[in-house]
Amino acid sequence: MLVHICCSVDSHYFLSELQKAYPDEKLIGFFYNPNIHPKSEHDLRLADVQRSCDMLGIELLRGEWDVDSWLDGVKGLEEEPEKGERCVKCFDIRLARSAVESKKIGEKRFTTTLLSSPMKEQERLFIEGDNIASAYDLDFVKINVRANGGVQKQNELAKKDNLYRQNYCGCKFALSKQREKQNKTSLEMLSDLFNPKPLGSIEERQEVFAKRDNLEKTHSPYLLIQRKYQVFRILSSSLVDFTDCALPHYVLANSQSKKKTKIPKILWVKPKISLPEHLQEKYQSGDYQIGYSSKDDSMFVPLEFINFMFGIRFQNILDLKSNSWDLEKEMELRITLCGYQSLNAIFIVSKKIDENLSVEVQSIFQEENIFRVVEFL
Repeated sequence: MLVHICCSVDSHYFLSELQKAYPDEKLIGFFYNPNIHPKSEHDLRLADVQRSCDMLGIELLRGEWDVDSWLDGVKGLEEEPEKGERCVKCFDIRLARSAVESKKIGEKRFTTTLLSSPMKEQERLFIEGDNIASAYDLDFVKINVRANGGVQKQNELAKKDNLYRQNYCGCKFALSKQREKQNKTSLEMLSDLFNPKPLGSIEERQEVFAKRDNLEKTHSPYLLIQRKYQVFRILSSSLVDFTDCALPHYVLANSQSKKKTKIPKILWVKPKISLPEHLQEKYQSGDYQIGYSSKDDSMFVPLEFINFMFGIRFQNILDLKSNSWDLEKEMELRITLCGYQSLNAIFIVSKKIDENLSVEVQSIFQEENIFRVVEFL
């Protein structure tokens, strides 16, 4: 029997129950979900499904992420609500592709883990599955794993086996509407101007779950937990001199939005700051200065101070996007210069700039629950 799989949370319990109901049946998983946006989220869910199938001893086939074809298929239904006609069309697209795969590998029966999701209309799935099965001369297996506390058991199993529990169905249209109801921004669809893996991003989640997998391979104990963070995204910024020339810069993490502001002068001083003992003496004797705006709370940090503080050899501002520069260093710098809860805009610049600047920052902040792996002895 071919089993279309949408995500590990739905499939892990569903496949377990299917194995009990059909003990003599060889189950073959098929991950085909071009609706999942963005691609990084699709790949994260696929990796977690592979882990789940490995745990259950089930072969997994991988379908293509033909998102353009999927978008054409749901064209005109973009504004439909969750569980509306767009979702039905999405079911049809994935189930039809699953039927094709079933025929390809010689299976006579197929089903889908969508049946286990409490967010889906089960009876509608039964109808769509039967219609598609009839068109391809197949049988659609209808099984209800939600009954008798099945949803609760599914959630308990997902937590017990440390699965990736996504917080939206998959497509960008449903995600947008869901975040609107929560009075939130769809951070999953936003990148940060400076950081390729900002706090709470899908790319960061991929690293967290890769760490989980590595710990499991070495049989190292861990906990998969969620913590609440105030996450941010720097969406745009500008730093312009008196000749209207854009200057290279990097906006530090946790810099709040700043409307376009003209700064007549920057005051460069060597502030008293707390540094590790091995750096303090060198700081005292060196020519290291920090710039303070004469008009607002903006601050300016020369690249040479970054290299000194962290023992790095950045050649230019673009180097700050390298793997040697990360969020922990950004927050350490902010704490050193301004304190734990500071939100003022801090610009890292190539060199000292004295006067007549125009600055602007657009950023957003939002509370999010973020997965973390905790190792223990």
